[in-house]
Amino acid sequence: MSDMIINDSVPVDKKWSELIRYNIFIMKLVEFVISLILMIIPFILSGEGVMHCLAVAPTLVLSLMFIVLYLVDQVHGVAEQLYLSQQISLNVAAFFLVLLENEPKGAVVALLLNIIPHIVEPVDLINCLVAAPTLMISTQIMILYVVDQVQGDKENDKTPIPVILWWTTGFPGTEEMRQCPNNIICIVSSNNIIEDSVHSYLFYASNIDFNNLPLPRKDVVWGLYHEESPRNVEELSHEETLILFNYSSTFSRHSDIPFPLQYLESIKDITSTKFFIPTDNKNSIKDIAPIMYLQTDCETATERDKYVKELMRYIKVDSYGGCLKNKQMPARFIDDYLNRLNDDNFLHFIARYKFVLAIENGVCDDYITEKLWRAIKVGTVPIYFGSPTVKDWLPNENSAILLEDYPTPKLLSDYLKRLDNDNNLYERHLEHKTKQLISNMRLLNELKLRPYQTDALKVAEEFECFICKKLHEQKLGKVIKSVVNKLHYNCPQPVSALTLNVNPNNDWIFSWQTAAIKAKEIKQRVLG
Repeated sequence: MSDMIINDSVPVDKKWSELIRYNIFIMKLVEFVISLILMIIPFILSGEGVMHCLAVAPTLVLSLMFIVLYLVDQVHGVAEQLYLSQQISLNVAAFFLVLLENEPKGAVVALLLNIIPHIVEPVDLINCLVAAPTLMISTQIMILYVVDQVQGDKENDKTPIPVILWWTTGFPGTEEMRQCPNNIICIVSSNNIIEDSVHSYLFYASNIDFNNLPLPRKDVVWGLYHEESPRNVEELSHEETLILFNYSSTFSRHSDIPFPLQYLESIKDITSTKFFIPTDNKNSIKDIAPIMYLQTDCETATERDKYVKELMRYIKVDSYGGCLKNKQMPARFIDDYLNRLNDDNFLHFIARYKFVLAIENGVCDDYITEKLWRAIKVGTVPIYFGSPTVKDWLPNENSAILLEDYPTPKLLSDYLKRLDNDNNLYERHLEHKTKQLISNMRLLNELKLRPYQTDALKVAEEFECFICKKLHEQKLGKVIKSVVNKLHYNCPQPVSALTLNVNPNNDWIFSWQTAAIKAKEIKQRVLG
């Protein structure tokens, strides 16, 4: 069959791409034909006739596949038509299924009796063999003709469907023909494919191995997906590594497919009072400090434990978890609490506190994690340190207390004590709850523009379609060469929360500098 469709005059990568496309089409077509047969036959044949038709079904399916593939190859030669035709066929099958569910003895049977009157006799196997493939082949030819008329000149493009391969293992594990807006189609795979057939490699940064890259680099599009801080892939803190990639999907607003609000599930989380405890009620809660601190990762680039330890000298802090622990977690949360941080019961527990320390483990533009959004969700005031651009994403200017606005822990503690003793002053930081005040239009517009960004798999799908679009534009000569730069992932040397400056004695600074050397080596190895 492949000899019929793919001749020796086309490049190797096109042969493999076409084989992949036709295999996918065959699988989809088999699904459709079998589903259609199983839906229709019980209503038009007796039990004996059903058994006869089921016995010859494989022959019918294979014959139909060969004929349709031959027609498409001889008349059109365009793989997109195969995919579109089977999609339309599946929709037709779904239509029949609806009719069967509602009028099994009515509309469907009447339609079939008008179209193939000779197969109503259960013993007439010859009529069954003749009428069924004739009907199906006619339908496929009609669909292909309609697609050809609609697609017009676009269908004359003989180039293969672009193939996108996730070079890294694990997430997202895509394995399908990706159909994107405007009828743009690409094959996306996470399995090893003959490398000559690949038009783009995608990399999930957390699983990247810089000693195992698809080299030589060639003129193939590389895409980078990364949602984490640089602590697990420090080489990405340096532009020498970033420029290896053509496009990116990161938390930075400047990325090609950005997701700066990946941890904010909805606007309702900001304004909802589901977990909110009024200030007077908080004041009546005994035996807790004004501030909560919950961390298990104690050695961080931002030196958050050093800051909290100093803050504890001036104001009470309840510290749970493994870092600076001074209070026992309630028994109901002790087991596996790290996997229950978003459970309603635990969120109610956090909501009792007036303040929560939210200090990130990395300092990157637009890198804002659940540490901030969880506090805002439950109605406590986050004391935040991390992303230098956090003000751009807060619901309003008072939604968080920024550690950087208070040069020392002592100055911050003085302000927190004032808030603790003044309900009106404290509640200025909670107007997103008490007044449903969201004045930040950038925040509102971002969630409307990119609602997919809270779902990692949907982000990956958006990125795949973005790359797919670029590959199709590249075929038409419309794409200007693109290279990822620092704006796509801006994570400079980490700053200490305690001093608000780079601490040269911090082990993470040494690690950052070592990564800079590695980044140069990687660039040299890949780009020469």
